[in-house]
Amino acid sequence: MKAKKIYQINDRTMKYKSLILNKHQHRYLKLPGKFEARYPQEIVFPNMNAGRADEFYSTEEGLMVNLEEESGEITEKVLEKISNYVVFADFMYSKRPYSAIICHKDPGKLFEYYERSPSIIIKVHYIYIPQETLWRKYENIIKKIKQKEQLIIDETLDIAFVPKFISKENGKFITESLSKAFKHAKIHETIMKRDIGVLLGAMVLKHFDDAKKINELMEEIGMKQIENEIKIIAREEFKEELEEIEKENNELKLENGTLKNENGTLKNENGTLKNENGTLKNENGTLKNENGEYKKGIEKLKEMEDLNTPEAKNIINSKRQYPSNTS
Repeated sequence: MKAKKIYQINDRTMKYKSLILNKHQHRYLKLPGKFEARYPQEIVFPNMNAGRADEFYSTEEGLMVNLEEESGEITEKVLEKISNYVVFADFMYSKRPYSAIICHKDPGKLFEYYERSPSIIIKVHYIYIPQETLWRKYENIIKKIKQKEQLIIDETLDIAFVPKFISKENGKFITESLSKAFKHAKIHETIMKRDIGVLLGAMVLKHFDDAKKINELMEEIGMKQIENEIKIIAREEFKEELEEIEKENNELKLENGTLKNENGTLKNENGTLKNENGTLKNENGTLKNENGEYKKGIEKLKEMEDLNTPEAKNIINSKRQYPSNTS
């Protein structure tokens, strides 16, 4: 008997998830400032070895947030690693670094100073949510959904983040329960409900590996409908660019048709014009190649979560490099 295929969130939705995870998690953890944009996670250590931070993102107030997650104790080695991230962010992005660690074990303090060198001292903030607190949040959500009460913003965010921070042994129960209750939750903002659905879907994939159960819970959440909405968002975001490409594509087709007519005329004339016929064919191929590059560029943009990166800007600016009307 053929195994049932596991439902997987598509690539576009996973990229969308990465963006909204940082945005909503920043708010949920009550970190300073307002989320602005994600930055590359790759760093270079002082010894020129490459590294990768969990998260780098900026706030509208000019902070560069380095948010890490640690399952074990906060050791000297962990603090040294964090200090490398902070120094790199300060140098590379010219923003004010803010370093925080989501701790799965109680650090017993809200922050700690780490002396990287006699002249450089790093302040690291600790975030710890006790399991008892997470259970209370879960019970409150279920109670309010059953009573058909409107959820406030923090309670709505609990639907996504209680499954993320709950202990591994309770992860399946909490995620399944909230997935089944999700469609009945009274969430004021449509966009917020879509975002929480995406994050909850990611938690289903994190806690379950049984195909039947995953498919069942994804249907409960309404993930297929959510993904359709995200597809529409991506198209709306690049609507003008797509319409312009389609217009230029039609113009190219017309030019291609004209070239074919000229080609036919040339064939009826003497053989000395055969070389010109070949030239026309080459130009036609060039037009097709340029049109293909346009389409590839737009497809790349649609998959990107951050349009402020150098790669995205290069693609956008490259439109100027291709003539919209080639003679």
